[in-house]
Amino acid sequence: MKLTVIGCSGSFAGPDSPASSYLVQAEHEGRTWSIVLDLGNGALGPLQRQVDLADLDAVFISHLHPDHCVDICGLYVTRKYRPGGAVPGQLDVHAPSGAADRFALMYHGLEHAGMSAEFAVHELADELVTTLGPFTVTSYRVNHPVEAYGFRVEADGVVLAYTGDTDATPALSPLLAGADLALMDSAFVDGRDDVQGIHLSGRRAAEAAVTAGGVGRLVLTHIPPWNDREVCRAQAAEIWSGPLELAAPGGTWTLGGADGPSGASEDGTVEVDRAAGLALWADYRAVHPALPDEGEPPVECFGDSPALADELIAFVVDGPKRATAGLVAAYAADGDPLPRVGAHWVACGGDGQPRVVLRTHELRVGPLHSVDAQFAWDEGEYDRTLESWLDGHRRFFRRECERIGAEFSNDLEVVFERFSIVWPPELAD
Repeated sequence: MKLTVIGCSGSFAGPDSPASSYLVQAEHEGRTWSIVLDLGNGALGPLQRQVDLADLDAVFISHLHPDHCVDICGLYVTRKYRPGGAVPGQLDVHAPSGAADRFALMYHGLEHAGMSAEFAVHELADELVTTLGPFTVTSYRVNHPVEAYGFRVEADGVVLAYTGDTDATPALSPLLAGADLALMDSAFVDGRDDVQGIHLSGRRAAEAAVTAGGVGRLVLTHIPPWNDREVCRAQAAEIWSGPLELAAPGGTWTLGGADGPSGASEDGTVEVDRAAGLALWADYRAVHPALPDEGEPPVECFGDSPALADELIAFVVDGPKRATAGLVAAYAADGDPLPRVGAHWVACGGDGQPRVVLRTHELRVGPLHSVDAQFAWDEGEYDRTLESWLDGHRRFFRRECERIGAEFSNDLEVVFERFSIVWPPELAD
């Protein structure tokens, strides 16, 4: 089961993200099934980069605030007015009571006709189970000022739990228990937002995940643009000791295909689009003609699998990841030179497409055991602690050693590299 963040901005679309929307996909009976959890303002645009809208199998709306449902109006247009003819049949939309009328009222002129030809709207209820292709989706009534639900999505033996908007409530325990990934509201900040019954904070989200038990990974979402995202992360980290991440648009997780925080290589290596990477590099060079000639830069990705590459590039684009580490022996085995201070490289996502141009500004070669807490923090992954860094990188380096035929030890020489984003301009440091 694959989760892709379409939008994760809390309460309204932000400068870097649409409002709440999440695409969940799984293979079943020879095709990819696709459901969407929420469709907030601004989400319909980037959703089209991930899936043909006519191929959606269902939409689940957690509640009827506009930052979770208003782009249903645009989806209606794509189904009714497509130049080649309307999309046949009705798309199943699962939503709180009164949703069909609310959708029609949002679209001026449909007050009486509604969207019934395009959507089959099904009313949610507490602990209602919906089965669709490979998915079993259970809705749980949560704690918000309006009727609102969280969704527990099960497929392929794994579980995704999405809280929607909620404050603490006993319903979070059955929703979250044993989830491989918990995608949790973190709109409030402890010490600033004291009102009850609206949103979780990072700390309260972590407390709910711990109370539920068995949660594998905590991903905080629905963070408004006026919040300091790192404060939300830090408040959760006071409670949560496992993998901890912030949702970012375009971020993906393949549940059941990753081995803890550091992923796995079972789904193969990434084939990068070198031509596209060099085109991105050429755009950067055109704006900075005075740069010294260094030839064509490496075009590569982080990690050793598409899922891990997607996770790590999201950490870079989202902000905290400004360091990386690689085995000296792996560079030698692959015939690649070690990085150089001042040199550039193009980093790709799990689909092999380039995302950013990076420039190395600090290097150190030393044994694995010489890593310190500051470097772990700067690498910006999960809870950013030294313990988490060592756990994840030891597993990754063991896979690297197996790949190149080397023996793993804590004395292996590692290249500790710090970098900055230099292109594209909207992401540059």
